[in-house]
Amino acid sequence: MTLRLLGALALVLALPAAVRAQAAFKVGYIDTDQVVTRMPEFAAVQQQLGQQQTTVGTRVRFVQDSLNTALQAQLADYETFRTSALATADARREREAAMLQLQGQIEQAEQQGIQYLSYVEARLLQPVLNRVDETIQAEAAAQSIDLVLPTVANNAPVFLYASDRIVNITEAVMRRLGIDPAAPLPAGVTAPGAPRPAPGQPARAGPGSN
Repeated sequence: MTLRLLGALALVLALPAAVRAQAAFKVGYIDTDQVVTRMPEFAAVQQQLGQQQTTVGTRVRFVQDSLNTALQAQLADYETFRTSALATADARREREAAMLQLQGQIEQAEQQGIQYLSYVEARLLQPVLNRVDETIQAEAAAQSIDLVLPTVANNAPVFLYASDRIVNITEAVMRRLGIDPAAPLPAGVTAPGAPRPAPGQPARAGPGSN
């Protein structure tokens, strides 16, 4: 999306002003989040994603609990070991490295859960976004618009000002999708890609935490 946007902007800027004026180049913009979050299909995606989050969270907590149990056992053993005659510097480093590895695996389990949920969200949203793209193209053709820009890309505004000559097609696209633009946002709906709670739990204290 970002590469296509940059390419389109570069093409517009490359055209001489006289050519752009002669061709009556028409530009529009759209707030896709406002459209997507009001689609019935998006509510279904949110529901499926919530179910996946519960399932993944349960699995991540199981893995973390198992690893934490092993870590706590190693910590207790280490407390006894480090005061014994066998606790050479090399032996202590070896055991500490093993405990740090376990702690890293606990944190990694949570990150893997987050990555999987992001993948699931992208896969579930793709048909919804495809429908929005097709509707944008249809509305742009109906209004003879040559270029449609999103208001936001990668969580950053694309532009800060738009004159009356730039057409806002957000509500027109909503109506074409059968959505009432005046209807309030459904309760509990979050924008696509919004941060979600971590599916696991924080790692417990490891070696050297005191």
